[in-house]
Amino acid sequence: MNPLTSLIGVTLPIGDHWILGSKNSVMNLHLDTVLLSLLTVGILLVLAIYVRMNITSGPPNRVQNAVESIIQFLNGIIEENLGRDPGRIASIALTLFFFIWIANLLGLIPVPVYLHSPTSDVNATFALAILVFILLHARYIGTSGLSYLKGHYWTNSWFPAGWILNPISFILAIVNELSRPLTLSFRLFGNILAGEVLLIVWAYLLAPGVGAPVTAIWNTIFVAYGVFVGTIQAFIFTVLTIAYMAIASEPVHEH
Repeated sequence: MNPLTSLIGVTLPIGDHWILGSKNSVMNLHLDTVLLSLLTVGILLVLAIYVRMNITSGPPNRVQNAVESIIQFLNGIIEENLGRDPGRIASIALTLFFFIWIANLLGLIPVPVYLHSPTSDVNATFALAILVFILLHARYIGTSGLSYLKGHYWTNSWFPAGWILNPISFILAIVNELSRPLTLSFRLFGNILAGEVLLIVWAYLLAPGVGAPVTAIWNTIFVAYGVFVGTIQAFIFTVLTIAYMAIASEPVHEH
């Protein structure tokens, strides 16, 4: 038993999930992550329908104004990196931002312990990172065709330089490619999980009767900080995705 557990007399519900299947199997399903991901999609659909039904060319309401401000801000970053004709990347980037942002905020709602942010589950963040990885290489193929594989991983140097450099170049390129989904997923997962851990630990430190007012005040501070962190992490994930797509949009030249 760790010191914190002995102090508060309970086991903290950190990393717990509603599991479908064997807990020790790699094929099990985290039902809470799936259901809350669907809830996130539902919230976005309701928001989109509301904005669509109330959209106006005149003075916008607060929701429309907020959504348009976010879209204009992200569009500015997209145009700086991909030009004024980014194709489908703009839609993908905006969808990623709003999905991750809403998912990050769900875990800040002070209700049952199983209401985690989907992004506090590494399976969800890794799935998002794999999606970006697939789209990235699809963009490479769309820009340079399959020839990008040679220009990206190989060198045209002749013997002996080519024989020495090609294996090194190939290994370094593979490490670089694999690092992208790993860093994307673990950065998002680590920051969101850390924020939820702070809320849970503080909620368990003081007895409900004695520490309720103090807990309420501190939880308000932590929730405000969590909103800030959740927004920043959604922004970072989206901007890195745009940056990767900008690199993939340039024709690959052979070394």
